[in-house]
Order: sequence, then C-alpha cells, then structure tokens
Amino acid sequence: MDRKSGRSILIIAALQSATALAALASSPLASLAAAAIGLLAVARYASITVFAATLGPGPTAKFHVFVASAWILCFLALVAAVAAVALRARAALPWAVAAAFAGPFGMSVQAFGSGIGAIVAGRREVARSGGGR
Repeated sequence: MDRKSGRSILIIAALQSATALAALASSPLASLAAAAIGLLAVARYASITVFAATLGPGPTAKFHVFVASAWILCFLALVAAVAAVALRARAALPWAVAAAFAGPFGMSVQAFGSGIGAIVAGRREVARSGGGR
C-alpha cells in the first residue's frame, strides 16, 4: 500500500468518525449504527486497496481471489448491516445510510480537489514557461 492509498483510507476513516460523532447528536443508537457501518466501509476500502496493490506480477491467482472476496464480503456485510438497521432501528437509518455513502462522497470530493489542483498547477506551469499567450 502506497502513501496515497494510506491517505485515502485515513480520509475515509476520518469521515466515518465524523459521521458517527454527528449521529451522536441524534441518539446513541444512531451513533452506534453509523460507527458499525463506518467500520465495515473502512474495511471495504482497505480490502480494495490491498487488491489493487496485488494486481502486478507476482501474487498467485488464489491470492487475487482471496483479496477480491474480502472486498465482496465487506460489501455484502455493509448492505446487510444497513438492512438490519432499516428493520430494527428505523430512526437510525438516515445515519447508517450517511455512513455508507460518506466514503464514496469523500473520495469524490478528494478526486475533484486533486483534479482542480492539477489543472491550476498545469496552468501555472504553462504561464511560467511563456505559453498560452
């Protein structure tokens, strides 16, 4: 796992923690639901990061299947946990869904910010080199 992947997982973990803390304002049960969903979401992102790191030459096909199945199991556990919250603690459902979507939302914001940063840096480089006139 490289530095960028580790940073992404830390960002997701921070978003999940913030969601669970915000859910505490609603109820302790909502915070517990958001925290549980958040742990599953972080595990899902960690497993996909490990899977992506193993795609180069070297690891065997069995290892690829193991790592990919870890992501699938985490995803299915996430869906099952949200469904359980919907059935057992309907008042906590908005927080569970927010925790489930915090990772994709955070990664989208990070990608958008990185893209804007790259565009701005590219324009500065072009302006410094005297191009674009």
